[in-house]
Amino acid sequence: MHIDTSHFPRVWISSIGSSNWESQLDSLLHQSEQFVLLTREVPNRDQEVDKEERKRFSLWLKRNREHLKRVCAGNIVIVKSPAVALSLRVALAPLGKAFGYPVRAAVEDSIESEINNLLEAR
Repeated sequence: MHIDTSHFPRVWISSIGSSNWESQLDSLLHQSEQFVLLTREVPNRDQEVDKEERKRFSLWLKRNREHLKRVCAGNIVIVKSPAVALSLRVALAPLGKAFGYPVRAAVEDSIESEINNLLEAR
């Protein structure tokens, strides 16, 4: 998983690029400033993910969940249509519970308002 913080507080997550998630997330936790995670990749159970990488992320999340909940205002999965966004809401709800912050789906033209809503809600 690659994380791009160059548009902070908009933090982009992608499977494209070198794996830097651990160092980038650690850095974000130490900044203690609110941010929103963004991705255009819909979570998929069938997606090939390195089991060791998944285990490392699970352990990292377990150790850092409380701090992450304080600084991450939420996660937005950007999709192409309102119908897809609506159908993903049910699928994303358990992720929000697991991570401790809201996980939403939104279409491109509503991203800024979603980001603002998440940042203002904190």
